[in-house]
Amino acid sequence: MVHAHRIMRILRDSNDYSQEYVASVLNVNQKTYSSIESGKSKLTLQRIKQLADLYHVKPDYFLSEELPVVNYNTGTYSRSIIAQNSYEGKADVQSEKLFERIIKEKDTQITFLIKELDQMKLEKQELFELLRRTLAKTE
Repeated sequence: MVHAHRIMRILRDSNDYSQEYVASVLNVNQKTYSSIESGKSKLTLQRIKQLADLYHVKPDYFLSEELPVVNYNTGTYSRSIIAQNSYEGKADVQSEKLFERIIKEKDTQITFLIKELDQMKLEKQELFELLRRTLAKTE
């Protein structure tokens, strides 16, 4: 959460929210919120969830190593617009690569286990054959 407090500030500013407003949403006073936003106090998981709901982003948005990109529209009605952070796309690509790596590893394990099973079946047949011959000699 290196940039969590900076992300909080960017999101708050880009939505034209005051610290007082966000503090009221989090059920804390403005001074407490200011301390969280400045990085002096830790941001709890509960607060992350509340902020994610407020800004309509995923909670992991606050865990990103990248800061959001803010584009300011200076038309007649000046307002700010948050552009999608590339973090989500990277997370999807990273998740996909991780998933592919896990699948490949599991396929390798399955192949190894199939070979082990085939070897054990062969050994079982050899043991039964040895047992059959041993029993035949004793009769």
